[in-house]
Amino acid sequence: MSKHPIWCVLFSLFVSILATPVRAENPQHVTQLLETKICRNCDLSGADLSGQNLNNASLVGSNLMNANLDGADLTYADLSGANLTLASLDGVDLEYAMLRQTVLIRANLNNSNFSNTDLRNAILNKAKMSNVNLSDSNLSQIDLSETDLSQSNLRNTNLIEANLRSANLSNASLQDSKLNDANLSLANLQDANLSGANLSYADLIRAVMLRTILENTNLGGANLRAAQMSDAILENAILRRTVLRNANMRATNLRNADLSYADMREANLFDADLEGASLEGVELETVILCRAKLPDASISDQGCRRRGEQ
Repeated sequence: MSKHPIWCVLFSLFVSILATPVRAENPQHVTQLLETKICRNCDLSGADLSGQNLNNASLVGSNLMNANLDGADLTYADLSGANLTLASLDGVDLEYAMLRQTVLIRANLNNSNFSNTDLRNAILNKAKMSNVNLSDSNLSQIDLSETDLSQSNLRNTNLIEANLRSANLSNASLQDSKLNDANLSLANLQDANLSGANLSYADLIRAVMLRTILENTNLGGANLRAAQMSDAILENAILRRTVLRNANMRATNLRNADLSYADMREANLFDADLEGASLEGVELETVILCRAKLPDASISDQGCRRRGEQ
């Protein structure tokens, strides 16, 4: 009798085993969490905890890699030092949760509520955080590099010394946020609202800030070298000793802004509005000011020939 049918059966069985999803979590730890809400240093990797009520749960130091927490209630939960790399937390409520030094690399956090959350020293680089509420949260020294935060609410958020390099903050709300010494180089802030925010000494080299609202914002000592700032609103902004070298500030609103001692060499302020602005100590010889409205409301033609403008 041919042995081929036996091998076919064995091969089919092997394929079915490979196709079965591997559940790496410790079942006892899952039961412990659901029954007591206390599971410190537990192995919950790959666990399905979607929709679970885990408010006030203690998950300090636990392994939640690849876990599914979609729609879960984690309000007031303590996830300090937990590992949630590649975990899914879509639509999760984490209000007042503790996530200090929590690892959320490449995690899906879209549509989640992080308001009043403590995320100090957390690592969220390359996480998906579109349409997230982070208002009134503490995110100082957090790593959000290359993270998608588009359309998110970060009002009154502490982002001091945060790493937001190459982050997507387009259409985000950052009013009154603290971004002192933050790294926003290469970040996308297009159409974002940062009115009243503190960005003193922040790194915004080559940041995209098209139509960004920076009204009453403190950018003193910040580095915006080669930033793209066309049509940005900087009315009443503080830009004392700010580096704006080679920045594209075409058609920006700088009315009543304080630009004293700023480095504006080779900047493009074509059609910008500088009425009432302070330019004390600023070298303007190499600045393109064609059709710009100067502090005294006169219209400049400096740089028009260079650009071929009238």
